[in-house]
Amino acid sequence: MLRNYLKTTWRSLIRNRNYALINLIGLTLGLGVAIVLFWIVRFEYSFDRYHAKADRLYRLIAKDKFGEMGTSIPQGVIKALNERVPGVENAANAYGYGSDGLRVGQTVFNLKHVFFVPPQFLEMIDVEWVQGSAQQSLSRPFQVVLDEPTARRFFKNADPIGKTIRYNNQFDLVVSGIIRKAPVNSEFQLQLLTSRETLKRIQNEYSNEEYWGGGDSMHHGYVVLKPGVSPSAIEAALKKLALQHQNESAIVAYELLPITEVHRNTETDPDPFNYVIPQWMLNTLMAIGLFLIVIACINFINLATVQAVQRSREIAVRKVLGSSRKQLMYRFFGETAFLVFAAIGLGALLATQLIQNADQLLNTQVAQSQVWDGGAVAFLLMLGFLVTFLAGLYPALVLSGFQPVKVLRGRFSLARSNGFSLRSSLVVTQFVIAQVLVICTLIGTRQIRYFYETDLGFDRKAIVTVKMPDRGNAVLRERFRRQLLDHPEVKDVAFALTTPSSAHNWWWRTIHHHNLPNGEQTFRMQYVDTNYFHFFKIPLIAGRSWTRADTNTVAIINEKAARDLGFRNPEKAIGERLNLEGNQPFTVMGVVKDYHSQSLRSTIVPHVFLYADWNFQLASIRIDPRQQPKALQHIEQYWKAIFPNYYFEASFLDQDLKAFYDDEQKMTNFLTLFAIVGILIGCLGLFGLVSFVVTQRTKEIGVRKVLGATIVSIVSLLSKDFLKLVGVAFAIATPIGWYAMSRFLEEYTYRIDIDWWVFALAGSLAGAIALLTVSVQSIKAALTNPITSLRSE
Repeated sequence: MLRNYLKTTWRSLIRNRNYALINLIGLTLGLGVAIVLFWIVRFEYSFDRYHAKADRLYRLIAKDKFGEMGTSIPQGVIKALNERVPGVENAANAYGYGSDGLRVGQTVFNLKHVFFVPPQFLEMIDVEWVQGSAQQSLSRPFQVVLDEPTARRFFKNADPIGKTIRYNNQFDLVVSGIIRKAPVNSEFQLQLLTSRETLKRIQNEYSNEEYWGGGDSMHHGYVVLKPGVSPSAIEAALKKLALQHQNESAIVAYELLPITEVHRNTETDPDPFNYVIPQWMLNTLMAIGLFLIVIACINFINLATVQAVQRSREIAVRKVLGSSRKQLMYRFFGETAFLVFAAIGLGALLATQLIQNADQLLNTQVAQSQVWDGGAVAFLLMLGFLVTFLAGLYPALVLSGFQPVKVLRGRFSLARSNGFSLRSSLVVTQFVIAQVLVICTLIGTRQIRYFYETDLGFDRKAIVTVKMPDRGNAVLRERFRRQLLDHPEVKDVAFALTTPSSAHNWWWRTIHHHNLPNGEQTFRMQYVDTNYFHFFKIPLIAGRSWTRADTNTVAIINEKAARDLGFRNPEKAIGERLNLEGNQPFTVMGVVKDYHSQSLRSTIVPHVFLYADWNFQLASIRIDPRQQPKALQHIEQYWKAIFPNYYFEASFLDQDLKAFYDDEQKMTNFLTLFAIVGILIGCLGLFGLVSFVVTQRTKEIGVRKVLGATIVSIVSLLSKDFLKLVGVAFAIATPIGWYAMSRFLEEYTYRIDIDWWVFALAGSLAGAIALLTVSVQSIKAALTNPITSLRSE
């Protein structure tokens, strides 16, 4: 019996190979992309679930009295968790940042993931030791643990234990342990770990374990709770302790974020060590995957039902010969399953190729993970059965329900009505989804272009930035400036803590003044060179700028800071005395025009600028863009000569600023791809439907041609019904697209207006593609010799 079913299924597909091929291509495209999205979403949700204590491991989030959330956790909090809060199994700080000055022999390396940690940190997370252990390898000063790839990079095939690494030309570290590389789906990419005792030796402020103040933005805190302990109980205990230390810190509460959610958390500081994928993006990917599966299923249903007329006599004969409706349904489900699982096989091959390039379209490292496993196979089987059921149920019911008497008498036909048939509704649904994707893509692209082209309030063109390793050495810094300015390819040089707009390395400090709410507010702190505002062309609108005779007791603020201080006229703010952190007074001597120091998702924030040459961590170099290669050569040459013990790396400011919008840019790329796939699948189905209609109306077309109908009139006759469906889809897609993108744009303080022409363009594009698809078959039918179609009459 099974063999007979398989044989007849194969014959049926061969006999209707055109429709089978269209179905197969549509299903392959839809299911292939859906498989890619499944791999991406599963991977992004899998972060740090492999730890044995993952259900009890949390990252600490600090909330200050101004409502700001951050990840800076003072060491006093960690000590209190370990000694004074019941229910805590372990707590630890991980102080991390990248290093540009790791010297092994005569070679300088740079690493992104460098951490100072206590031994218990590596007992809280799952780490596989190759050599050494947490207590042996990280308990004494100047010990260092490497992961295997870093050890091979530094020492090739030699045994690294006992070898020395020179750290930032300041001190030597001795390798005391080796660990396996962390899984790619982990926030803990630990390339180099040195003991916390080392940090205490080199930075005195971290030697006081009782201190609740300060807190560096790179100082992250983690806690493991005892089994059965509620995170809310620990949060309540920490809140009480925070109130006892109000004189040391602005932090008033701490929250516990499950370690499995850190990767998707976008409410705190940008993570300098790992990429973060927003939850809204994962939701969007899941919705798009579902839409593409729906479009592919609709194609199958439409093409299967329009074949009903062609297969009606076959079905009638089978019924006369004794086939029951149940047997016929099994047969039709078998045909559907054959096509669906063939499409899943081809889709899986397509997905395997696409996933290798996923990181070019989206911030994801899924290509580095193991995508094929038991879970992926189970998903494909479940997807196959689900699509078989959804796509095969209605056609099976329709085909198995034919009445053989009517069919064999030649009275059977698929009824046409003046209203919307199911087939028409399905075509409309396909094009609604496709046009919504096109609308979202067009608006998203315009918003990205707006980000890139908006005037930020400072000049960002032709500026190269490089780090200044010995930030407090004014002699080396000025030598670097003089050497560069000796060349006409370099126009100007300025030093600062960071550039006017940066995702990292900016500081917030509490400013005290009687006009502020409750007498205090956090301002963004920036340490800048005397020519900083002239370099970036930021206008000074009141007061004066610095001279080298000024000290850090005078400051410049921006317009927003002046307004927050109660001065709508910037001139009135000149001479005001402010206090930094309550104990460092300074006088306002100038006000600069507001500029965007963060992404355009955020509002302009108050700034305080101080001249503090001890903390100039970045050099900004304006070059002649026509002489870029020569300018970059000079920059690298002089930098390496002055800082031979550090790793050189330069970047362009305008490219760095584009990184603010990586998520939006890559999501727009994905939407573009999905819109193309959606329209392509819809057009495949439309092509099949037109082919069927042309076949059914062959004699009508022949009669019309004999009576004098032109090619244009016949094409119009065959096209108008389908174009009406595309028009109806446009009418439905427009409000859906407008609502979806209005909600999306609400997340941005600075955004575009949604113009009517975007919807007109999306509708015209869909209409033109549909017309082209329909016209191919319509013109072919119109050019057919009427004698051929009427010969049987």
